[in-house]
Amino acid sequence: MKIAYLFNSSIPSNLPSSLQVAKMCESMQKNSHQVSLITPMPGLKTNIEKFYDIKKSFKLHKIKYFKKYPLGINYYLYSFASIYCAIKLKSELFVTRNLFTCFLLTLLNKKTIFEMHHDLSTEGRIVKFIFRYFKVFNSKSVIKVVAISNGVKNYLINNLGTIDKKIQVLPSATGISCKNWNGEINKSKDFLNIGYFGSLEKTKGIEFLINLSKIDKKNNYFIFGGTKAEIDLIKQKKLNKNLTLKSYVPYNEVKENLLKMDILVLPYNKKIIKSAGGVGNIANYMSPLKLFDYLAVGKLIIATKSKILEEIIQNKKNCILINGLNIFSWYKEINLVLKNKRFYNSIARNSFNLSKKYTYDIRAKKFLDLKWI
Repeated sequence: MKIAYLFNSSIPSNLPSSLQVAKMCESMQKNSHQVSLITPMPGLKTNIEKFYDIKKSFKLHKIKYFKKYPLGINYYLYSFASIYCAIKLKSELFVTRNLFTCFLLTLLNKKTIFEMHHDLSTEGRIVKFIFRYFKVFNSKSVIKVVAISNGVKNYLINNLGTIDKKIQVLPSATGISCKNWNGEINKSKDFLNIGYFGSLEKTKGIEFLINLSKIDKKNNYFIFGGTKAEIDLIKQKKLNKNLTLKSYVPYNEVKENLLKMDILVLPYNKKIIKSAGGVGNIANYMSPLKLFDYLAVGKLIIATKSKILEEIIQNKKNCILINGLNIFSWYKEINLVLKNKRFYNSIARNSFNLSKKYTYDIRAKKFLDLKWI
């Protein structure tokens, strides 16, 4: 089947959404489909296969008239242009995460799968009006709406009137593969390497980790993410010697850095979590990519307790969940790890086993499940 993925952001880029789309296109291509990814022109000047560790290539089509992320009138024009490109490629199935593009595809009666990751709070007035009053997702041409979490599913039903049977919940996934579990904390070790990988957006706990490193001087802290400019700005503050900061790591280098850690953390704000672009509030909807990469390497995960994370992980079974961002609660839990390595290693092994359910190949097969098509 010829599949066109119509995407509004640059590829390759440092955004997690771009990573997920690229890996999904790769996995759909692996499933014996002909996949074309359509994007605007910009993107990092690097090899996409190497940057995202892609082994099964798909066709990438960049629309040259759009030199940057399409905003304002270009947002709407890009939707027309990307659909025109997909039709010229004789696509049989259209996939998109752009709401206006989805609306146009229904008008053209094109077989569409829409992937939803958040609410409409960041959308323009025209899009909000269309989707709140016309129940676009219930159109016959929309095969299904893939919701990234149950939070998104509930929003689709309660706020947009989407029919329940139209919705398929598919959490994020990982492109990292480890044949064997090697997340065990060495018996003789008397300190821990604690890592965070991802956006440096404030609501994702960066300030909290900096302060935690100041009171937990025994252990080493590592923050990987953000641009060089963002890292340089943080370095202007008074930091402890046990804190190492590094800018964004390309996906083909993430695995080796994750494996150097003993603990991987998700210190989220419970009520407000902004996307990597610093907009909206995704606290009730997200399915963070880093969680699935953390699981894949089988390291001990410590995270803020939240309903959205508990859709995937369970406290004291395959992770440790702490209620809120009380710095002393986190300090106490981290230092218990050194006193009871056997217990925490068993949790880490369980996280590795859980990761086998959340690969991009499995996700792509479910995404293209023929019972909907």
